[in-house]
Amino acid sequence: IQSIQPGVEILGRVLRTEAFCDVTQYPMAISTPGIVVIRISSGSLCFANANFVKERILKWVVEEDEIQEIAKGNVRAIIMDMTNLMNVDTSGILALEELHKRLLSRGVELAMVNPRWLVIHKLKLAHFVDKIGKEWVFLTVGEAVDACLSSKIATA
Repeated sequence: IQSIQPGVEILGRVLRTEAFCDVTQYPMAISTPGIVVIRISSGSLCFANANFVKERILKWVVEEDEIQEIAKGNVRAIIMDMTNLMNVDTSGILALEELHKRLLSRGVELAMVNPRWLVIHKLKLAHFVDKIGKEWVFLTVGEAVDACLSSKIATA
């Protein structure tokens, strides 16, 4: 069941560090307003789990929007930590494209962090990197969060 419904965790920054941890496991990890950092804990984004992952992320965007509406903020960026992903198939790429399209329709940018060589190679071949923009691919979660904060994305 782990491969069909992989863990998708929301990450937060541990105060005064560059470490990002699962907020349910480390309640002291702090989420950045307007930015949702997620990590997929599956080694593969494929036909068996791609739609589950996509729908889970979209559900969080809606929930976060509802929570942050009280504070007059909305989700402006999703940062996807892809460190654990070793492979992505056509279904996974299509799910990412659909996710990106639906996020853009809500005014939310998508950033990718630390995709493995095979994953980024396949995403480039499918022109997905061109769709999200090369400037939205980062080596670390901290770099991605800082880029979102320094751009108009998080403050829009």
